[in-house]
Amino acid sequence: MNTTIIYEINDLEHRRVSVEERSQSLEKLKQDDQRAESKLSMYASVTNIIPSLDDELKISGRVDKTSDIVDRNKKVVEKFEFDASKKLSAFDTCNRIWKMIDV
Repeated sequence: MNTTIIYEINDLEHRRVSVEERSQSLEKLKQDDQRAESKLSMYASVTNIIPSLDDELKISGRVDKTSDIVDRNKKVVEKFEFDASKKLSAFDTCNRIWKMIDV
């Protein structure tokens, strides 16, 4: 067999393996995204806090303060934001979020 053909076959095999690895990597990323969305949905359902993921430098979102379980159409939503310039510790930020959940 011609060496040029052997090199081309080997090159094509390497490309095929590379494409398969990238495909598997993309599939794993999609699964990770779906898992993260499910977790976020569960947290929002349990805590009534819906985070805003637009800006990674600040912690913000909305809190559903609906107290009427029978009529969920009476929505009372408060926005919240923790200013990054105030340098709150993770502990203080967490406590403030717990207070929003408990109210």
